[in-house]
Amino acid sequence: MNKRMKTFRLIRNSAIIRNPLLLEAIGLCPVVAIATTLKSAVFLALVTTVELVVCEFLASKFLKKVSRSWRVAIYFLVGAVIVLPIMYLVNRFVPILSLELGVFLPLMAVNSLLALHCERVAVKRTVKDSLLDAVSVSVSYGAVTIITGLLREFLGYGTVGGINVHMPVTFPVMLMPFGGLLILGFSAAFLKSYIYKKYPKSSPDKAFDTSEVRQSLSGSLRELMSDDFNPYDEGGDIGVSENTTAPEKEKTLKPETDKPKTDKPKKEKLKKEKIKKDKKAKRKDSQAEKKTPDIKTNEIPKSEERTYLDDFSDMLSDLESYKAQRNTEDENESEGDE
Repeated sequence: MNKRMKTFRLIRNSAIIRNPLLLEAIGLCPVVAIATTLKSAVFLALVTTVELVVCEFLASKFLKKVSRSWRVAIYFLVGAVIVLPIMYLVNRFVPILSLELGVFLPLMAVNSLLALHCERVAVKRTVKDSLLDAVSVSVSYGAVTIITGLLREFLGYGTVGGINVHMPVTFPVMLMPFGGLLILGFSAAFLKSYIYKKYPKSSPDKAFDTSEVRQSLSGSLRELMSDDFNPYDEGGDIGVSENTTAPEKEKTLKPETDKPKTDKPKKEKLKKEKIKKDKKAKRKDSQAEKKTPDIKTNEIPKSEERTYLDDFSDMLSDLESYKAQRNTEDENESEGDE
């Protein structure tokens, strides 16, 4: 019973819960582009089945000890070996079908469905489980592809397998990629509603859960916004001197959350008053005398530590003096002319 349950779950997950075409959107391009008739859809399903069975068998039997990058290259090489003879036979005996398939037939050699299921199942399980997965995935993929091709041919051409069914009205837009996406979209919605009702604990959305990524990103953004803005990178951390050690910096940067909230406004007022007093003292000292930095230690006294605001104020004062000089020169020129 346990073995039967495991095989049943494997087939159910591969064919229904993780339907490659409707729920994972793998191998979507060939179906949308070339599955416009029943014949092309059947041909596409058969090629996909052969590729998937062969690749999963080889991956499970021989490629488990090969590195992943080499395995993926081998999957595509095997796909090319399978697709190239099929291309030759189709071009030789069914040229009309070859024109209908177009460039998408050689692109089947690099189908992402092969690499996904070989890496997900084949290299991790036995040959029997790999073949079961390949068959179940091929059946589910082929069923959706054939139904899509049948509906598009019926609605677009008014035929079924090339036989005219005398449709009163046809919809040629269904033969375009839009028609394929429309049918696949409704099919995916019906399958998803069935899964939610039948297997609520095995929802396919769990495989695409990005809540952890969102939480980590929001946390990093909050940390970034909580940091002080220091555009000129002056002196490292704002409010921390260069001579302080790492633990002292952490103490100064950590917010005082343990103290009561009522003391915060008073402390902020005191800090503002101290900052104003320090600025006034610095201005007086700079105007009174200019001290040179100590050459031995290469340190500038704290009274002469400058910020980008001081540089900006100096620029404004220079501009005002330049304007005043220009005005005096203009006045002198006007008096000379008189």
